[in-house]
Amino acid sequence: MIEDNNYQQEATVTPKNILTKIWFSPKETFGFINDYKYNKNIILFLTLSGIVRSFDKAISKNVGDNLSFWTIIFFGVISGILFGWLVNYIYAFLISWTGKWFNGVGDTQSILRVIAYSSLPIIASLFILFLRILIYGNAIFESSFSDLYNGLFDTILYWTFYFIDLILIIWTVVLIVIGTSVVQKISTGKAILNLILPALLFLFSALIIFFVFDLLLN
Repeated sequence: MIEDNNYQQEATVTPKNILTKIWFSPKETFGFINDYKYNKNIILFLTLSGIVRSFDKAISKNVGDNLSFWTIIFFGVISGILFGWLVNYIYAFLISWTGKWFNGVGDTQSILRVIAYSSLPIIASLFILFLRILIYGNAIFESSFSDLYNGLFDTILYWTFYFIDLILIIWTVVLIVIGTSVVQKISTGKAILNLILPALLFLFSALIIFFVFDLLLN
């Protein structure tokens, strides 16, 4: 239960306005989330962000060339549910771990809250995806999709969707940097490094595993 031990903050950010405050007052909002260990909707947001990434991958891989529309939708939702939470949890654990190198204080759960609420702009892009599917159907998942952009209207529509998605992605990155800085109690520069290091460690580990298997097989 949220106690009234910080009246000024609670008066500004509350459970009722947290979903709007996160967009324009992120530092204050992440302070509220961290101080009160606010866990509401964490799993939902992580799952939805996983679904978004699953569909983005389906579009980039042109899976519509080989799979039907409803098959793509089914596997996109299922993979998002199964892996959205898991991948983010692992990432949160690594951020918490590498954060100690910068004297960060956030644990895995506190970082997971940051990742979940930072994902709201990305989750909002589901609306853009819905519009694109409504207009173009399964074509957005096919390699021939770019051939549709011949007329002025389609070109304008493409770039409109593109820039909206780009803004949402940028704002997600901004939010996670701010949130990590607040929770870990470190500077913005250190927060950026703290977010990059886990990805580099994961890549380095994957390369080591690849070379080990390559040596064993040869």
